Amino acid sequence: MLLYGHASELAIRAALFLSQQPPGKRSTVQEVAQATRLPQPYLAKILRQLTVANLVRAFRGPGGGIELGRPADVISLGAIIEAVEGPDRTDYCALGGRPCTESQPCPLHERWRPLCEEMRRLLAETTLAALNGPFPSTQRKNGWSFSPASTGRAAPRAKQGTIRRSLA
Repeated sequence: MLLYGHASELAIRAALFLSQQPPGKRSTVQEVAQATRLPQPYLAKILRQLTVANLVRAFRGPGGGIELGRPADVISLGAIIEAVEGPDRTDYCALGGRPCTESQPCPLHERWRPLCEEMRRLLAETTLAALNGPFPSTQRKNGWSFSPASTGRAAPRAKQGTIRRSLA
C-alpha cells in the first residue's frame, strides 16, 4: 500500500517516541500523548493494538507504563502499520473501487504495482532505530525528535486525506 492511514501515522509517532526513551523507562499513555500531541483516548486504542502485536509492552500498577516490546532496530514501520491496519492488501488499486490483479488490471496497474512493491520493501526495511539516527536540524525543528534536545514541539498533525511525509 503506497499511502497508509491516519492511525498508522499516530502509531509510528508514538512508537518513535517510545524508542527515544532511555532503556527501562516506562512512559504513561498521558506522557506519550502530551509529548507527541496525540489525542489520549485514540492513542490508548492504538497502543492496545501495538501491544497485541507485541510491539509494545504494557505494565499495570505503580511504576507501570508502556515501553517498546522489542528493540527499536527490529521494529519495522511495516510491522507497526500492519498491527494497526491489518495485513497488507495485495490487490490494492490506485483507482479504488475494485480489486486490481494481474488478471483484472486497472489502467494504472503496470505502473502502480512496482511502486507498491517498493513501498512495502521500504516499510519492511525501515526500523524505528533508523528514524532515531542523526537528522538534519530542519527535520528536528519539524518535530521528528521528541527528545529533550528537540524544540519541544511535536510533529504537526496532518489533516485527514493529505499525503503523509515521505519516510525515505
